[in-house]
Amino acid sequence: MGKQEQYGFKFKDSEGEYIAQFQFARWAGNTSNGNTLGIEMSGLYGSAWNNAPILDRATTLTISIDYSKKTITSVVSCTNPNASKTFTAGFDNTYPLASIEYSGYGVGQNTERADALDNVKVVTTEGNYDAVSANYTVNYICGDNTIKSEVRTGDVGSEIVLLGDDTSNQTINGTKYIYMENNAEGKTIASDGSTVVTIKFREAKEWNYSIKAMAGEEELVVLTTGKVLEGNVVNYGYSQYLAIDGVLYKSNKQSSNPWWGGSFTPTADNEIVTINYTAEGPTGVVFCEEGENISTLTPVTSGYTDIRASNRAGGYAASDAVITTLPAGTYKLCAATYGNAGTTFRFNAGGETVLEIATNGNPVHTESEEFTLNGTVDIIVPQAGNAGNSPKIIDYIYIVKTGDVEETAEIIPVTTDAGWTTYVTKNAIEIPSNIEAYTVCAVSNESVALSPVVSVPAGTPIIVEAAKGNYDCNIVDSAEEPDFKFLKASDGSVVGDGDGTIYALAKKDVVGFYPVAEGVTVPAGKAYIEVEKEEAPVKGYLALGDEADAINNIAVEAANGAIYNIAGQKMESIKNGGLYIVNGKKVIIK
Repeated sequence: MGKQEQYGFKFKDSEGEYIAQFQFARWAGNTSNGNTLGIEMSGLYGSAWNNAPILDRATTLTISIDYSKKTITSVVSCTNPNASKTFTAGFDNTYPLASIEYSGYGVGQNTERADALDNVKVVTTEGNYDAVSANYTVNYICGDNTIKSEVRTGDVGSEIVLLGDDTSNQTINGTKYIYMENNAEGKTIASDGSTVVTIKFREAKEWNYSIKAMAGEEELVVLTTGKVLEGNVVNYGYSQYLAIDGVLYKSNKQSSNPWWGGSFTPTADNEIVTINYTAEGPTGVVFCEEGENISTLTPVTSGYTDIRASNRAGGYAASDAVITTLPAGTYKLCAATYGNAGTTFRFNAGGETVLEIATNGNPVHTESEEFTLNGTVDIIVPQAGNAGNSPKIIDYIYIVKTGDVEETAEIIPVTTDAGWTTYVTKNAIEIPSNIEAYTVCAVSNESVALSPVVSVPAGTPIIVEAAKGNYDCNIVDSAEEPDFKFLKASDGSVVGDGDGTIYALAKKDVVGFYPVAEGVTVPAGKAYIEVEKEEAPVKGYLALGDEADAINNIAVEAANGAIYNIAGQKMESIKNGGLYIVNGKKVIIK
């Protein structure tokens, strides 16, 4: 009976290779490296100090090697009723058993630590122990093509036994194949290596699937469509809330992980999975979106987000993020966040915080008090949250309009302490007296010229100089268009190209227009300047200057008679009427 790790039996074949080796483990689950079956001896040993009779713990150990099944099994039985155990493992050797080695612990320093073998018996049963090995070939076939071929070895005259993977679906060289049939039954291994087994496959089909939101028998919307190879698993998520025609619908949470998702294996083309939703109110929903689907947030699926978040994902604000824009009215904003404690998400409307949610380790759904907007306002989430192993995310947001308010003003938010911002007007407005607004009337290779404006039409990009805060601008019926078009409005699709041609307002050492990094988007509702690559600013940015300063700079550049149009482009000559800068002076050509 073994009493200590690292001792046991070793079985070797005629080539000196191990068929298997057993090492005794004193405690349950405590087996050593290389232990094939791990004969776990806990409960079998006796000890002198507790007067447990060692004989009463005597063990019968039977080890069986079955070459036909390629298995080796040990059965441990003992007078201790809890000690009987069976272990089985497979082996690949085809050579016969040649030797059995035993390494015992013997009598150690403590006399109770001893082991001994008694009544050792080795018995063989019927079998062909003089078997001769030969090769045989297994071919994977798809149509007329051999997609895989293997040469294997077995005993001459024995029946061929396929491996488990042989009759499973396969992916070979990037192509998935579906198992069909084989001709191995009844075949035996010929001595001349001529035996060939054919296993037939076909290419997996590509199947379409869709996930649909249903309210009873009514189809609300198709949530997801996709394609999947036959036999593959589709993992999907679904939204906790949907807004259809202003009505809020809610789905049910799953009883297991993930809470808002599932998986299935399509069994046919165009398979449909349905998710049930219930209309629970309120009506008047004007915005409803998953955090990961809001373009200004960074999507997250890491950590437990994939398990606990609606649609198995969320988003965080890597920088101040415009969520949506709301016209005048009264509203309630509802949102959910998820993540460990330590992050607070704020939802601002016109600079005022209308909802604040602190993460606490669980999904948190919170609803704001009703708030009033007198003009068109962006809903902004200041920078907050993160991805990684411990993400803090916005799960979803929906906004309900509760009443109408006559729009009399447009609110320009200044959200930083830099004292400057860019803005694109949504209406024709008058500039209030407590801020300064400018358009850009000229651009040199050092600075931009700012020209004051007192009113501008809808859709006009302007530069605003003001302290941090929100500023009401009266809406007017119309306003005169600025003369120059150097400043351009972003619709959210303008992205830095890495060539230094797109410049956005920022404060670094000084406030100015700096190149937008490659891949970075100029947010919708903000303004930018575009310059030719060969006319890049000499200092790497464009400083803000007054009109006289910039025109003086342009005059230096125009010493040879250079002409600029109102878009800031150099021209060879004046061909049409309009407003131009010639030698640093405004010239109107009729």
